[in-house]
Amino acid sequence: MKKKTLIINGSPKCENSLTFKVAKAFAEGLSEEEGSRTEYIHVSKLNIKPCTGCLSCWGRTEGVCVIKDDSMPEVRRKILSADTIIIAFPIYFFGMPGTLKTLIDRLLGIMCTFSGQELDNIKAGRHALRTPRPGQRLAVIASCGFSESEEAFHPIKVQYDLSIGEGKYAHFCCPQLKALAQAGSGQRFEKICAISRQAGMQFAHGSIDPALVELLEKPVLTRNTYRMLMEKFWKDEKGADENDKNSSRSRRSRQVTGTALGRRA
Repeated sequence: MKKKTLIINGSPKCENSLTFKVAKAFAEGLSEEEGSRTEYIHVSKLNIKPCTGCLSCWGRTEGVCVIKDDSMPEVRRKILSADTIIIAFPIYFFGMPGTLKTLIDRLLGIMCTFSGQELDNIKAGRHALRTPRPGQRLAVIASCGFSESEEAFHPIKVQYDLSIGEGKYAHFCCPQLKALAQAGSGQRFEKICAISRQAGMQFAHGSIDPALVELLEKPVLTRNTYRMLMEKFWKDEKGADENDKNSSRSRRSRQVTGTALGRRA
């Protein structure tokens, strides 16, 4: 039976997300090495209700969430049956997008019940799976608009380290990704995808070479070039908004004129 890779895409842009495309390249490299098939979950397309904090999944209905009328039962099934899970998302306010966080919160029931153990060893992790799948792996692939990807990713890394355990998952965060698309730097973006594909090939055999991760997390543009691109981007955005307003005023003016002429006729 073929191994299964599951990409959980947390970007609201779904298939058009640049982060998703980097993750997809990673999965293609993985598949090339081990012949795995890849399935995608676009979180923004799902109906996921927020966790109510009742903790029933750790007590009265241990292992089972009491909310059953949304997409989560199917999501949990796919997660538990996957050999490799790739969680991909852009960083918003130094965290994951809200829709993805809602999904993560609802996974509490498939994790072992917290019994008061102290958070004294970040390498241990605090939320092991109740029924772990032998050999199951996790990769977290993020992107940010900053040049300093390590700093931007740090709050998320702490969260995953505490939940899963430091060093128990692969991760990298690509900086300046949005700017590359805005600048029309298609070749540079394709290069990032090619490196991500290579990282996936390595992950199939256990771990990713730190030198490869360093390449993925290295800013493509210099600080000055990046700053100029960002300034131009926001200037163009404001100009586009003003053009939209002028176009809207022109349409209203034509409509009023047309109505007046019609009345005269």
